[in-house]
Amino acid sequence: MIKKLFEIAGEQKKDLRKGTVLTVIESLFAGAPLFILYLTLNELFSASIDTQKVMFMVIGMGACFVLQGIFFYWASIVNNKAGLRIMSDLRIRLGEHIRKLSMGFFSDRETGDLNNIINQDVKNIEPVPSHFYPLLVAAIVLPLFIASFLFFIDWRMALATISVIPAALISLKVSQNILKRLAKQRAKSASIANSRIIEYVQGISVIKAFNQTGSGFKKFEVAMADYKKTNVDLVVKVAPLLVAFQAILELGIAIILLCGSYLFLGGELSLTVFLLFLVLGLRVYAPIQNIFEYIAIMRIMDASMERVLEVLNREPLPEPDYDPELDRFELEFKDVWFRYEDTDVLKGVSFTVPQNTITALVGPSGSGKTTIAHLIARFWDVDSGEILVDGRNIKDMKTDRLLSYIAMVFQDVYLFNDSIVNNIRFGNKDATKEEVIAAAKAAQCHEFIEKLPDGYDTIIGEGGATLSGGERQRIAIARAMLKDAPIVILDEATAYVDPENEILIQGAINSLVRSKTLIIIAHRLSTITTADQILVIDGGKVIEHGRHSELVSRDGLYKRFWEKRQKARGWKITKV
Repeated sequence: MIKKLFEIAGEQKKDLRKGTVLTVIESLFAGAPLFILYLTLNELFSASIDTQKVMFMVIGMGACFVLQGIFFYWASIVNNKAGLRIMSDLRIRLGEHIRKLSMGFFSDRETGDLNNIINQDVKNIEPVPSHFYPLLVAAIVLPLFIASFLFFIDWRMALATISVIPAALISLKVSQNILKRLAKQRAKSASIANSRIIEYVQGISVIKAFNQTGSGFKKFEVAMADYKKTNVDLVVKVAPLLVAFQAILELGIAIILLCGSYLFLGGELSLTVFLLFLVLGLRVYAPIQNIFEYIAIMRIMDASMERVLEVLNREPLPEPDYDPELDRFELEFKDVWFRYEDTDVLKGVSFTVPQNTITALVGPSGSGKTTIAHLIARFWDVDSGEILVDGRNIKDMKTDRLLSYIAMVFQDVYLFNDSIVNNIRFGNKDATKEEVIAAAKAAQCHEFIEKLPDGYDTIIGEGGATLSGGERQRIAIARAMLKDAPIVILDEATAYVDPENEILIQGAINSLVRSKTLIIIAHRLSTITTADQILVIDGGKVIEHGRHSELVSRDGLYKRFWEKRQKARGWKITKV
């Protein structure tokens, strides 16, 4: 746990070390009165008592208590401040690091797993630097200090005192191994349970429609049952070993009493030393027993630190040292291959998108169109080949620089639980209110925004839940307009909207792409008939390319798509 804590501490290691030193000093002052107590007892049991000497010893003991309190207060302040800084920095580091990871990281995980790491695991770690780490330091320093002192007084009784500690530590080690495994299982089941809760809430309309609520939704029920079981196992399966650990330490007092009585009755041990060992024996075991009380929760915290570090240690996309600015924005794919898991998604794709032109990507679902769009923005790195902007490989550009040149409007728009003005301003955080309104007007959404209760200050709910699909799309286009990037990527931007909204969105898109390099993914072929070039993608390859008039004159996939779309216009429901 200590090693993981220092790894998580980052730039706050210095404060953590300072807190460690103060905790060690505080522990030494906590043990010092025991030495003074020994001297005082010797004086009190001597033939002639020196009252002045006893008073000095009592004052010295009081001074140790005062200094212990001072250093405890100082250490608490340092440890708590360090803990708060560590946790604040950790959340920021996690957010920044996750942002730099490839999309494969997110594809490999369930939503609940990542949510659990960022929220619950980080929350589990919070008490470690401020509370449990100082407790652990004290549990090591104080027994060592007292044990050293006891050996100085009488090595035989000291051996008797610490004789049970190795056996107790063996019991603790075995329980730790079991706890580690159970804590990992609990963390995994918590992540799955969290994913099922999110899935249950987000899919509640479908669940209700198919009458699968409550126990009827088996995935939810199984996840909750498994989470309950792992929590019960964490307590029940380790209980015998933890009881054994406690019993072994309690046995230590009996051993001290037995050995002390034997030596005292044989005249080899004074009553003063015997009484001192009975008192100090409890002080040796007390810090270790304190750790025992928190052992299960500390193992949960350790598992949480391990999960957080696993994310922090995940290699981000490599970044170059040189960060050039570009003047032109011609795009080129050169023999690009991309594999996802065990499937080749793109196979030797090559094409060029001249600056300030419109290029449409067409093809069946799963052909690789969206993958091409994501690779341009470097959500993943290609396995082989090159993607060039202005003749420069995008791997040779810093990701932030690359993304500053690209505006994207996705098929599934995500809006934040915030005001409309802040959602549009997400495209340019420095934009004025007037610039936001201008973008909204150009995106054909100013009119409906003005009709909302609070206008541009209306809170639209998580994901833009209070808006229609077409309204969300237009807000997303306004956001992209405000970014004013030279490259625009539209991924099925009109796929699911009604005809009225489609006309408005088409008008918004026309405003967005003036003097831009546009890549548009479309299923509605009528929207791309004026494109400068159309690339037909199938099976991860470009099988056709040309203008609309050229492609419909050939006997290829595009022509078949076009004919099917024309026939689909006359489709209607018939009663059989």
